[in-house]
Amino acid sequence: MTGKTGKDADEAYVLRIAWSAHRGASPSTSADAGKRIRDLLMHESFVITDTNPDIILFMSGGSERRAIELADPGKPVLLLSIRGNNAYAAATEVMAWMVNNQRIAMLSDASDAKESGLLSRWCRVAGAWGRIHGSAAGLIGDVSEWLVASGVPAQTLTDKFGIILTEIPWSGLPDYSASQPDQALIERFSDINPKGLDEAARVLTLLRTIISGKGLDAIAVECFSLVQGRKVTACLALAHLNAEGTVAACEGDLASMAGMMVGKALTGRVPWMANTTRLTEKSVILSHCTAQFDLVSEVRLPSHYETGYSLAVDGKITADEVTIFRFSENLDRVFVTGGKTVSRPRMADACRTQVEIEVGAGSLQLLRDKPLGNHLLLLPGNYSELLLLACRYKGIEVIA
Repeated sequence: MTGKTGKDADEAYVLRIAWSAHRGASPSTSADAGKRIRDLLMHESFVITDTNPDIILFMSGGSERRAIELADPGKPVLLLSIRGNNAYAAATEVMAWMVNNQRIAMLSDASDAKESGLLSRWCRVAGAWGRIHGSAAGLIGDVSEWLVASGVPAQTLTDKFGIILTEIPWSGLPDYSASQPDQALIERFSDINPKGLDEAARVLTLLRTIISGKGLDAIAVECFSLVQGRKVTACLALAHLNAEGTVAACEGDLASMAGMMVGKALTGRVPWMANTTRLTEKSVILSHCTAQFDLVSEVRLPSHYETGYSLAVDGKITADEVTIFRFSENLDRVFVTGGKTVSRPRMADACRTQVEIEVGAGSLQLLRDKPLGNHLLLLPGNYSELLLLACRYKGIEVIA
């Protein structure tokens, strides 16, 4: 990821695993627990430890007090049990204690967790949140004035997701026109070389300079002041950054930026941030001018929809199965649904890249009655189960 300062999204997260047994357990229990853990997590990077565990393996009954001592009050934990030896009974008692004490935990038979994929998903989720914690993000400009439900307070970003936000006013930045055009963007469209490409590439160079200079993992760019004042858009720059794997939200939308960071950490791909343009009886139509280049084919570069200036991305969304999600402005609620692409419209009265997604009736009702904001995030593929587990891990309410 361009601009990462240390915790790359692909960097292996080292899981912390503890085991618990009754006080009179055989001296061989430690070796047995180690073997079972290695069998469960043969493809994961982990350490067996007595502190801050991501997972606790119950080896017997009578292990409840020990497990509670092991669990970190501020860290979600997966409670797994071996079969037999009253291990599941002990894990159940501890799970009840967790619920009673408002602690976040999940309970499962260890073999079932491995076979169902829960264990793999838990490892993935723990790793994603571990990498996000301490990430650096930048707000370039302000949250756009029309985004009345998307301006996440900086302290909320830190408290909820561990993201550190730096506010970067446009007035404190050099003029984009003094930058050299980004050659990667120029070469991407060298065959058509549209008017305005050079200017868009200079904006990309400026954003890269900010990301690198401030050690940022993500940015949210309030771009309308740029397009209105200088008649150049950031659409191509953001599309290029997101395709490279650097989270770059537009309109200064911090709720979307946070969601894009979560999507990237979980799946390795940056979600597309798009407008909720229209709801039909069976579908939602999304559109935006910043679709990342790895998400679309048949790309054209028309002018920006709202202003008619500069360049925007008009492409055909290639994914058939997708996941759509969105966090609330306080990062305490989430909307998640799976969907299927049914058409790729070319409406004249919407932002340039457009896609129609068929979703369930319940999801459409939520988008009508309980929307969390205009912008929705789209990931190619089915990641609903993984996202829901990630939200449970953080105690985030799934709207219903």
